[in-house]
Amino acid sequence: MPASEVQPVALSGERLQVTALFYDIVGSVELITRLDPEMVATIQRALHNEAIAAIHKFGGTVQQLQGDGGCAYFGIPTAQEDAAECAVNAALDLIARCKLLQHEQGERLKVRVGIATSMVVVAATRGTSLPGQIEVIGIAPALAARIQTDAAPNSVVVADSTYRLTHGAFEFEPLGEHLPKGFSEPVSLWRVAARRPTADRFSASRRVGAPLIGRERELAFCRQHWASAREGKGRLVAIHGEAGIGKSRLVAELRNDMSASVPVIVLQCKPRGDIRPLHPFLDHLEHELGAAAGGAELNAHVHAYLRSQQLDLSEQDAETIAFLYRQHIGLQAPASVDLGLAAEESRVRCQNAMLRLLCGRTYPCLIVIEDFHWADSLTATVVQRLPAAIGALPILAVVTARDETGLDGIEGANLFSLPLSHLDANATSQLCQSIWGADTPNDLAAFVHQRSDGVPLFAEQLTCLLMETSDKHPATSPSSSIDWNQALPSGAILSLQDLVAARLSTLGPLRRLTQVAGAIGREFDLDLLGRLVDSEALALPLQQAVRQLVQAGIFSAGAAEAEGTYRFRHVLIQEAAYESLLKVERRQLQAHIIQLVTSGEVPPLADDMLAWHYEQAERPFDAARCAISAAAGCIARSAMIEADRLLNFAQRQLEQMAPDIAHALQLDLLSARGPVAAALFGRGSPQASAVYDQGVALCGTSAAQDRARWFPLYWGWWFTAPSYEAQKTRSDIIVRDLEKTADPEVRLQSLHCAWATNFDAGRHAYCLDCIKAGLALYDEHRARLGSFRYGGHDARVCGLGERALALWFTGDEAGSARSMKEALDWAERLAHPDSVFHALDYAVGLSRYRHDLHGALSVAGRMRAIAEERSLPGGRAKAKLFGGWARALLGDEKQGLAEFNEGFALQREIGTEENLPIYHDMEAELLAQAGLFDEALAIMDRAIAGSSQSGQVFWLPELYRRRSRLRHALGASAEEAAADLHRAIELAESHAAAALVSRARADLGQLGLPDVPPP
Repeated sequence: MPASEVQPVALSGERLQVTALFYDIVGSVELITRLDPEMVATIQRALHNEAIAAIHKFGGTVQQLQGDGGCAYFGIPTAQEDAAECAVNAALDLIARCKLLQHEQGERLKVRVGIATSMVVVAATRGTSLPGQIEVIGIAPALAARIQTDAAPNSVVVADSTYRLTHGAFEFEPLGEHLPKGFSEPVSLWRVAARRPTADRFSASRRVGAPLIGRERELAFCRQHWASAREGKGRLVAIHGEAGIGKSRLVAELRNDMSASVPVIVLQCKPRGDIRPLHPFLDHLEHELGAAAGGAELNAHVHAYLRSQQLDLSEQDAETIAFLYRQHIGLQAPASVDLGLAAEESRVRCQNAMLRLLCGRTYPCLIVIEDFHWADSLTATVVQRLPAAIGALPILAVVTARDETGLDGIEGANLFSLPLSHLDANATSQLCQSIWGADTPNDLAAFVHQRSDGVPLFAEQLTCLLMETSDKHPATSPSSSIDWNQALPSGAILSLQDLVAARLSTLGPLRRLTQVAGAIGREFDLDLLGRLVDSEALALPLQQAVRQLVQAGIFSAGAAEAEGTYRFRHVLIQEAAYESLLKVERRQLQAHIIQLVTSGEVPPLADDMLAWHYEQAERPFDAARCAISAAAGCIARSAMIEADRLLNFAQRQLEQMAPDIAHALQLDLLSARGPVAAALFGRGSPQASAVYDQGVALCGTSAAQDRARWFPLYWGWWFTAPSYEAQKTRSDIIVRDLEKTADPEVRLQSLHCAWATNFDAGRHAYCLDCIKAGLALYDEHRARLGSFRYGGHDARVCGLGERALALWFTGDEAGSARSMKEALDWAERLAHPDSVFHALDYAVGLSRYRHDLHGALSVAGRMRAIAEERSLPGGRAKAKLFGGWARALLGDEKQGLAEFNEGFALQREIGTEENLPIYHDMEAELLAQAGLFDEALAIMDRAIAGSSQSGQVFWLPELYRRRSRLRHALGASAEEAAADLHRAIELAESHAAAALVSRARADLGQLGLPDVPPP
C-alpha cells in the first residue's frame, strides 16, 4: 500500500505502571457458618465502605468488590507520582478503619492486604462482555492477589517492587523470598511495620547521605541569605526548576549546614493537597504532636506545643489553630469552640493564625515550604504574605516549586529567585562516581548524562539501577564497556515511571500526541508527526498543539525551529510516552514511519534512528543493515565505543534470523567490528583476533569471486597475527585467495600488508618499492572508507610513516624527516583521530631509532592524551613505554622505569609482537643505566633468540650491538664482544640498513675492539 494510503493508528489501550492493592476478610468462611447471612452481608458491606473510603482518600480507584474482598489500583485512571506510597497509606488506613469497625460490630473482624507494582496493559472493555470499564493485565494484580493470601491478619504485605518505591516512607520487616502459585521465580516480600516519621517528600524518597554535586554556587547563594537572615534581615529564597532537578536536595544540604539548635519548620505541600485547606501547616502540627494529638485533652496538647515553641500568639490564634487541627484529624470541635464568623472573616482569621505560627519567633529559624506548586489556595495566600511578615525577623524562608509561574503572587524586596539548571557532563560524572565508587566504568557517566539530560534525580536512579544490573549483563561482544542500553531492563526504573506518567497525565488529549511523537524518537519533524496523527482527534491545529506542549515543558524547539523540528525535553519522557503504547500499536506506527521515510515523502532519518524503527517494526534484517551502516559512519569518525554499541545492536538482530539469510550481513558486521575491537582492546587482543578468525572462517564458505568484498577481514586477520611467522603465512593466503581481483583498493591494501611485513623482515628496499606502488594507487575518496577498515588508519599516513622509518634505516636522514612530516601533516588534514595516532606512533618510533629523548617524550605525551580521551588501551601502553623510557634516561629514573614497566605489562596483555625487539632493547638500556647489567644481558639473550625465531629481524642488528656493550661492561673477552658487533654489521648490511652499520662500526672503535671479524 502506498504510504499516502496508510491510515493513522487508532490508539485503544496503554502500557502503564500501576500499583495494585488486594484485600479480604480473614476468616470469612467462619463468619458465614456462624452468623446469619444478613449479618455477614452487613459486616461485609460496612468493610467495603471503609475500604472504598480509604482507597479514595489516597487517590486510588476501586476496580472490583466481590464477597469478602476487593481490589483497587493506584496510578490509573489518573497517574500519581507517589502511587505506591498512596497504596500503602490506603492499606494502613484500611487496617485502622477495620479495627474501629471491629469494635462497633462486636466481631473479631480482621483484614489482610497485598500490594504489588508493575507495568501493565490497561485496555477499555467497551465493546466486550467483560465487566467494569477497564481491564488491567500484568504482574501487579496477579502478584498482589497471591501475596495477600500470605499476609497475617491485620497486616500489609508488599512485593519487592513496591518496597523499593516506598522504603523511605515506611518501616518494613523482611519476610524472605516466597514462590507465589503460578510464578516461576520467587519474589521478596515485606511486611509494612509503620510509617516513618518523615516531614518531607525528599527524606522519604532520596539518598540524603550522598554528596551534593554541581550545586556549589547555588548552595553559596542560600548560605549568604541565611547569614543575612540571622542578623534580623529576613529573606525568602524561591528555588524553582523541573521535577528531579534537585530543589529538595539543595534544601537538605542547607539544613545539614545548620546547627542542630536551629529550628527547622518544614511545610510539605502534597499531590492532591489543593483540596485540603492549609494541609501543609496542619500536617506539620500532626507530625510535631505525635501520638498525643488524638487524646481527649487535644486543646491542651496543642496549646502546650505552641507555648514550647515560644511563639508570639494571641489566645485567639491558639484557639483557631486548635480548632483547625481538630477538624484536620477528623474530630468534632468542642461545643465551647464556635468561631461564629462569616466565611471571609473566618478565612482571614485562619490565615493570620497560620502566618503567626510561622513568624511568631524572635530567634533564628528556617522555614521550608516544599512543592509549592501543590499548595491549596489558603496556604498560597499565607506564603504570599510571608516576605513582608519576616522582613525584620531572623528567619530564612525557602520555597520550592517546579515552575516560576507557580510562585506568582509572592513579592517583596527580600524575595530572591534561584533557578536550578541541568547538571553538566562533569557534574554528572561526579554524581556517578559518588554512587558507584572508585571503579566507575569509564563510559558510564556519558551514558547517564545523555539519558538523564543532567537531571540529578534521573541520573541518580539510572546509576543505581545500572550498578545493580551490570553484573547480570556482561558485554556480549568485544567492547571496552558494558552496553548500557542493553543492561538497562525495560521499565525497571520504577521510581521514575510514576513521576513521568504523572507528568504526561496532566496533558489531557495532547497526551496522545506525545505518544505518537515518542514513536518517532527523541527528535521529530513536524511534517512527519502530522502524517501520523489523526488531526480530527486533536481538536486543534497541530502547530498549536505542539506549541502547548512546548509551553508545558514536554517538547522544546529543535535547532532548526524554522523548519519545524522539535524534541522531547527528556529522553525518559519520550520513552515513557512511547512505552505506554500497546506493542501492536507500536508496530503499526513504526511500519507507517518506515513507509513514509523510504518512499521519500518525508526527510530521511539517520541510519541509527532508522535501525531502531526497523527493530520496533520487527524487521531484524533491515535493522541490522542500518545499524551496520551507522556503525561504519561512527568508525570513520573514530567513535569506536558508539560503533561497538551499534554493532552489538546489529548482532542481536542477526541472531533472530536464519544463518543463510544473515550470512552476508554477518560478514559486513565482522568487517566493521574488527577495527573496533583492535582500537578498543589492542590489535593483538583476544577480542580482535576472535573477530578476524571468525570472519576468515566464514569467508571460506563464500564463493571465490565474492572474497574480494571481504578483504577487510583478510587484512585484519593478517594485521592481528600473533607472531611474525603467522603473519607471513597469512599474507600468503591473502595473495592466494585474492590474486585475481581488479579492485585498486584491494591491491593497495595488499601492498599495505606487504610493506609492513617486509619492513619487519629488514627488507627496506623492497618495503620502499611497495610503498611507492601503493601510494600511486591511493585515492583520498576511497581512503575515507578504507581508513577504518584496514587497521583503523589511513593507508597514505601509514605508507609515509613506514617510509620515514625505512629511509632512516637506509641512512637518508633528511628524506626520513620529510616523510615523517608529510605523514603527520596528512593525518592532521584528514582530521581522523586514529590516523593521527598512527602517525604519532611512527613519530615516536623514529624518535627512538634516533635516540631523541625529548622528541620521544613530547610525542608520547600527545599519544597518551589521545589514548585516554578515546579509551585506547594499546595506545596507553605505547605512550607509557616510550614516555617512561625517555623520562628515565632524562634523569627521572624511578618514575620513568615504573611507567615503562606498567606500559610493558599492558602491552604484553593486549598487544601483538610488533616492535617487541624495540621494547626489549629499551628495557635492557634502562636496566643497564640502573647498573643491572646481568638482568639486561639475560633480556638481550632472549630478545635475540626470539627475534631470530620469529623472523622480525629489522632491529636484530641493534640487539646484537646492545649485547656487545653489555658483555663489555661485564668484563667479557674482546673477542666475545667483537663477535656481536660484527654480527650486527653483517645483518645490517644484508638489510641495507646503513644507519645501523654506522652505529656498530662506531662501537668497535669506541670500545677498542678488533675491526676484523673473528675467523
